[in-house]
Amino acid sequence: MFQDPLASLDPRMTIGDSIAEPLRVFRPQLDRRAAEDEVRAMMAQVGLEPGLINRYPHELSGGQNQRVGVARAVILKPKLVICDEAVSALDVSIRAQILDLLVELQISLGLAMIFISHDLAVVREISHRVMVLYLGRVMEEAPREALYRDPRHPYTRALLSAAPIPDPVRERARHRVKIEGEPPSPLDPLAGLKFLPSRLPLDPLAEVYVPQLEVVGPGHRVAEFDPV
Repeated sequence: MFQDPLASLDPRMTIGDSIAEPLRVFRPQLDRRAAEDEVRAMMAQVGLEPGLINRYPHELSGGQNQRVGVARAVILKPKLVICDEAVSALDVSIRAQILDLLVELQISLGLAMIFISHDLAVVREISHRVMVLYLGRVMEEAPREALYRDPRHPYTRALLSAAPIPDPVRERARHRVKIEGEPPSPLDPLAGLKFLPSRLPLDPLAEVYVPQLEVVGPGHRVAEFDPV
């Protein structure tokens, strides 16, 4: 599932054709009538009126187009669905509806999902386990409640402290964790040692140390870092 629901759909294809495309590729033995029946059933399952089957993407709202993207992703009943910022382009109310839909499909179809997002509220709402990445490296991995209740890595703490709180009194009173300095370049091989500078090699030609993940609790792993 892609971030922009409209840009991820072919504007020259009807909604029905877009949803049926995975069937044509991976189940070519289906005739057109059978494929259309499956498309209509999937549209109903994701909350789309089957009568929209011959509409085009520009005739639908952003939320409806994202439901088309959901239908395309799950019509083959996959074991794993990757959602890349799947709700960030949607309004808040529509975002909640899509998240509820994903949770329902996960339960009813037995799906596993990798949900990629920078929105910590959305991550907390939908995830069972959370992995925090920094420049492509794992900083912390834990069950959802453990990570939000007791973040161990300084980068995780900084991320959570930067997330806005709707209550203005709590927002003004809370302590923010700030990371000093500029973010390094992802192309810099030493960037992974931003939080472990004690392992920076003295020799520029020496092999770069890779921070290891340490177990700090049940299912909770944290990358090595230097105490501040």
